[in-house]
Amino acid sequence: MRHNMGKTEKYVRLILGIALIAFGILYMGGISVFGGMVTTASIAGVVVGVVGVVFFITGVLSYCPLNALFHVNSCHACKIGETHTHLPI
Repeated sequence: MRHNMGKTEKYVRLILGIALIAFGILYMGGISVFGGMVTTASIAGVVVGVVGVVFFITGVLSYCPLNALFHVNSCHACKIGETHTHLPI
């Protein structure tokens, strides 16, 4: 798979993804499997957590579909056509 993000963007996405996942879990009031009332806070927590997962996955893969859609490539080596390999993390 082609990569379209450089190291800085990758690490920012990884850190932001972890932070959003943690914030989403905290905003939900923790994880309750049985007997909890669904509230606006829990729904917002789930949404924030899912956004965090998306950021984390795109960071791990070094590929963002939105970057590809808008022809954005923040990987310097890819821009100049240099032969290189991307490590997963």
